[in-house]
Amino acid sequence: MRTLTRASLSIGIILSLAGCGILLHPGIAADLLFGTGAPPKNPNEYHIGAHEWVGDSISVRVFRTAEPSANTALPKITGECLSCNLAPTPEELAFNSEDQAIIYFPEARQLISARMELKGSGIDTTFIQFQRPPAEAQAYFHLSRPLMGRVLVDQLAPLYLDTTQDSVVTFASKADELNIYGERSAFYLVHHPNFRKPLYLLKSNAIRLY
Repeated sequence: MRTLTRASLSIGIILSLAGCGILLHPGIAADLLFGTGAPPKNPNEYHIGAHEWVGDSISVRVFRTAEPSANTALPKITGECLSCNLAPTPEELAFNSEDQAIIYFPEARQLISARMELKGSGIDTTFIQFQRPPAEAQAYFHLSRPLMGRVLVDQLAPLYLDTTQDSVVTFASKADELNIYGERSAFYLVHHPNFRKPLYLLKSNAIRLY
């Protein structure tokens, strides 16, 4: 049994149309033959751009998918902290002329990772705000002890007060990133934004990023 390829099927369509006196634009014909065409981007669809900590708030940029570099009038968009236990109802975001808005949920700065949700006409998505880089975190949290690197947690992991492993105070989730003070035998000494003292994370539960 003969199988039609995309090219042979496309050629058949082009010849059939030509037989009816209909000539296709060369660009359209090329799209049929080689599949180079792409559907136009939805002008009313929006995506999240750069986001970062600014003080105790999160700055986020939203852009129109079809024109990522252009500033545009955004629809009404609300923000919600999905990771926060004490967060209020979603709040409407106020965007400036650069399409940036400030999100403030008091609890977010105390979390290892804060998952934010943005909803509105043309956008319904989430993003994760990780902790600040080591030097920035050291300055913001006024830490007397320097932070010297960062690790990626690769599974749900307990965080201990010491090396005895009988003093679990909280957990880090998979894909969390933690700044570290240093290493000690089988542990990383990590900084948790809600604790003043270093906590202990087993090295087997994380990957050193830098």
